[in-house]
Amino acid sequence: MKPGNKLTLNHLLESIRIVYKSSPKWTYINAAVTVVRGCMPLLLLYVVKQLIDVVGQQITNPESNLQLLYSTLGLTAAFFLINSVSGSVSSLVRERQSHFVNDFVQNIIHQKTINIDYRYFEDSNYQNIFYRALSDSTYRPARIFYSLLQLMQNSLTIILILAVLGNIHWSLVPILIVSSTPVFYLRILYTRRLYQYRKKHTEDERRVHYYNRLLTAKDFAKELRIFNLGKTFKLEYERFKYDLRDKQWSLSKSKTLNEVTVQLFATIILLLIIGFVIKQTIEGGITSGTMAMYFLALQRAYSVLQSLLGNLSSLYEDNLFLKNFFEFRNIKIKQATASETFPKPIINDIQIKDLCFKYPNSSKPVLNNINLRIPKGQTIALVGENGSGKTTLVKLLCGLHKPNSGRILVDNCNWNDISNEQLAQNISVIFQDFMLYNVSAKDNIHFGNTQKNSTKASIQTAAKSAGLHDIFSNLPDGYDTTLGTLFKDSQMLSRGEWQRTALARSFYNTDAQLIILDEPTSSLDAFTEASLIEHFKDISEDKTAIIVSHRLSTIKLADMIVVMKNGTIAEAGKPEELLLQKGVFYQMIESLK
Repeated sequence: MKPGNKLTLNHLLESIRIVYKSSPKWTYINAAVTVVRGCMPLLLLYVVKQLIDVVGQQITNPESNLQLLYSTLGLTAAFFLINSVSGSVSSLVRERQSHFVNDFVQNIIHQKTINIDYRYFEDSNYQNIFYRALSDSTYRPARIFYSLLQLMQNSLTIILILAVLGNIHWSLVPILIVSSTPVFYLRILYTRRLYQYRKKHTEDERRVHYYNRLLTAKDFAKELRIFNLGKTFKLEYERFKYDLRDKQWSLSKSKTLNEVTVQLFATIILLLIIGFVIKQTIEGGITSGTMAMYFLALQRAYSVLQSLLGNLSSLYEDNLFLKNFFEFRNIKIKQATASETFPKPIINDIQIKDLCFKYPNSSKPVLNNINLRIPKGQTIALVGENGSGKTTLVKLLCGLHKPNSGRILVDNCNWNDISNEQLAQNISVIFQDFMLYNVSAKDNIHFGNTQKNSTKASIQTAAKSAGLHDIFSNLPDGYDTTLGTLFKDSQMLSRGEWQRTALARSFYNTDAQLIILDEPTSSLDAFTEASLIEHFKDISEDKTAIIVSHRLSTIKLADMIVVMKNGTIAEAGKPEELLLQKGVFYQMIESLK
């Protein structure tokens, strides 16, 4: 067995710790109920034995004590009542704790996804880990919990029943265990193969999931209809889905055929034991009630052994979740110390020195030896062809990525040593792929700085700067109206209005010392853009601003132009200086006329 496929004791102990930490009280209650449920099969054997023996005595001797019969019937009724009630209580208690377990695991996942470095979301290897860990998180924790409880209950039951069977002959215990060994080995073997199969085909499963999203998600609905892509996507979805299904079906068929063979072997062993018990009864060695008890014990032992093996194989299979979940959980998060704060206010210029960067799993540098001084309080325009590295440089300035080499300095403080919270408070940004939040208009703006006390005046000021105040005021519930189409009574905005909402979110963070706008006017009409430019001059006063744009009207806001080409800086300087040089910037401006 490969080391990566082992169901390690550490994994099991860690899963038990997760269950216990989720709710200690319900863990103890579950353990107590499990012990009671584990003893129920043995009590059933005793009750059936007593009932058959008492009835047998009554048949052979009608004058025997009826009080004993009535008390035995009462004992039988009490057992079935306790068994039914304990079953219902067990289901209720397990359901209750499963909520705590799922909440505990979801909290771990949420805390990790909120705080892990952004680079993981652009790494295909980690996307596979995320997919396996996150897609199973809705049911695996509870299933692991149930399997552990059932394992404990079945272990207690089988120990008690095997002790009863040992009274017939000591050899029955090892014979029963040996008869179940092939089944156990087979299940472990195929569980390991299933694990290897799922790990190997994780990316294929993600691809099936992706095509399903193309067919069902709102984001793709327009182009799916405009370009008549429904049939194309459906064919791709079916092709990948059935390819995966056929491979898994072959694995399942092979498992079933082999299980039938080993179950036949186990059945023969069981019949031999039954024959031995019948022989003991005929010879007068045991009573009819005892024989019935042993028959029930055999049936129950066989059933519990199968269930026990199922618990173990299920736990082994859940190693797929455990291994990836723990790997996901153990991703290191940058912990900033109290001294790593963003200078407030910025005294000197922001400096970029010998900066190089390439994306995870890529050998091609996106930024190569970038050296740049961003003057304090000035507006810088980043321009250049698509793919020249502008947005990547913006991501590094926002702290989403760390450079492979080189440094970004603000007042001689390394940008990488500043906490994410400090960067968020001091940098206001809007990306070209800005988010559409299906919440109230007020909250859409407030998300720009949740640390800031939200007031009606501050929200409206940001909305006015983005040209949205009249639009939001005239919504059915004003600024409290939910935007989008996902929820009842929501109001949809145009693409340009959504972009202005994103700009208002950026403008709301008045504490920011650095404003970054990545294609901020791409969806705006000329009139709205002109109005926005006027507001931007007021908003960016005494602040450092970086604008990524291809529009000449927006570029004119800049005090300094930085032209990027193939991941390097081709030119940098004041607009008029670059125009006189008649280099890359001059050619770009000429092409825009």
